[in-house]
Amino acid sequence: MHVVAALAGVALGVGLVYVGRIAVEGVRRDRRARPEQIAAGLRRDRWERVVEKMDSEDAAERLASFADLERYVREESDAREDAIELTCTYLRKPFKFPVEDEDEFVIRRAAQGLLTRCLRRSGGLEHREELDLQDAVLVEPDFADCDLSGADFRDGVIAGGDFHGARFRRFANFDRVWFTGTTDFRAAAFPRFTSFAEAMFSGTTTFAEAEFEDRVDFDGARVERPRAADSWPSPWQVWVASPVGQGRLVPRKD
Repeated sequence: MHVVAALAGVALGVGLVYVGRIAVEGVRRDRRARPEQIAAGLRRDRWERVVEKMDSEDAAERLASFADLERYVREESDAREDAIELTCTYLRKPFKFPVEDEDEFVIRRAAQGLLTRCLRRSGGLEHREELDLQDAVLVEPDFADCDLSGADFRDGVIAGGDFHGARFRRFANFDRVWFTGTTDFRAAAFPRFTSFAEAMFSGTTTFAEAEFEDRVDFDGARVERPRAADSWPSPWQVWVASPVGQGRLVPRKD
């Protein structure tokens, strides 16, 4: 009986030691995993706070959200693509032009600034992003020297757009866009698929030294009060029925 009790005690002791070792190893594993889990949680919390502020009814909070987002992108470089997508989503929201809401105008300028800083050319192939800005109203956007995989601006408004030296890699769709103010496409590089079909140009527009990989489509595009300073890519030219009338872009017949 004493032997059985002794054996039982030994077995219990071994079991406790084994359980203790498992517990210690578990704690060690938790300690190794916890920093990464905590970091991921903090990143998620920061991102969610940015999104929440961006959807706020308070204009000051919406404006601050873009400063927060830019700091986040500087610290978390892998979040850059998500930040671009989130900013485009905001810019696709309805906005009246000419500008009526000055507070919202300031916010949208901040959003545009963040977007183009993310896209500015730095010599690396990673800076080729695809933009979905369909229906967006953009006021004086600065896309100069930006690299874009592709860009969809269909049915939007671009007031005073600067695309000087921009490079579009896959596609550029400006169908039915209303361009107003000075529009600068000088030295821009366009891919095989480029379309300005049914666009309206209401200010001085230049495509001087722009490069097109293939034929660009201006079918149905119109020019309001054509100017001598305008510059269109070959073979397109403005046909005007009267000196003060609205012109249409038509291909020149050689």
